Amino acid sequence: MRRPIASYSRISPLFFTSVAVSALALLVHDGLSVQAEVSLQPQKITVGDPVELTISVPVPDSISVIWPGQDELAPAEIMSIDTVDIGETEQSVRYTLSIFEPGKFDLKDIPVVVNRGAETDTLFVDPGSIAVESVLDPADSAQDIRDIHPPIKLAWTLRELLPFILIGAGLVIAGIVVYLLWRRYKIRKGEIVPHTSPPPPAHVTALRRLEELRVKKLWQNGYFKEYHSELTEIIKEYIGGRYNINAPEMTTCDLLENRDLWSGNNDHFRQVKRILSSGDLVKFARYKPDPTENDTNLNYAFRYVESTKPVEETTTKNENRKVEVEREVKA
Repeated sequence: MRRPIASYSRISPLFFTSVAVSALALLVHDGLSVQAEVSLQPQKITVGDPVELTISVPVPDSISVIWPGQDELAPAEIMSIDTVDIGETEQSVRYTLSIFEPGKFDLKDIPVVVNRGAETDTLFVDPGSIAVESVLDPADSAQDIRDIHPPIKLAWTLRELLPFILIGAGLVIAGIVVYLLWRRYKIRKGEIVPHTSPPPPAHVTALRRLEELRVKKLWQNGYFKEYHSELTEIIKEYIGGRYNINAPEMTTCDLLENRDLWSGNNDHFRQVKRILSSGDLVKFARYKPDPTENDTNLNYAFRYVESTKPVEETTTKNENRKVEVEREVKA
């Protein structure tokens, strides 16, 4: 529905003092006393539905127009405002309105202020009325009033849990770092003795290294010096670990002279003497023993370690076996 409505109210005092000049200006510039058009669609809605209100004023864009705001359009609420057209001959604005309670509402006249310099005119447009119906059937509205459901408990998502997971992981890492720093400090002060696994028995290490030396086949490939140097080193380190003496740092003469510290058996002494003496000849005198002597020295080393290793484990196993046999016989 579009309604032309003319208004000539509140014209500037200058118009009354200079009628001829103002009239001429109004005629030349299409005048300030103009007709405005208004359109309201639809005029019957349900609560919350949108209504479009369009106001058009036939004035050029060189003239300032002050369009109505929320206060002038009450009880309707403005949802949005769009400029439809600002041209050389007309200016238009479209409002999207809505009313959120049922009833019939006669909208009051809407003022549109037109300004050009000292000349001002206020146009009042009548938008008409809006009938607002409830979304509920009046007969059933009382029955449809129900209690509000309690909030639904939704499951936690990974995105919601991620901050807590990161904070927990950060606290755990920080705790580990603090503990390691504290432990390191205590160890430096000597208040905590760090746990270290005991080294394997000397005979276990010696037998493993002798077997590795056999597999290397050094002397078979011409490396006599390397072969006898390693063999001598294995025997000295075994004697040092087995009898708790500094054998690796002793010369062959010193070690043989202190035989009471590590050997009470003549056969053992002769085996070690031959291994060490052959090693010295190869290392310092460029002696090249024959293959038989190389194998013999390695066998002497195996025999010496096997015959001098601690017998506590073997004795304990034999005693345990003897007890088991006695129990079986008694049973």
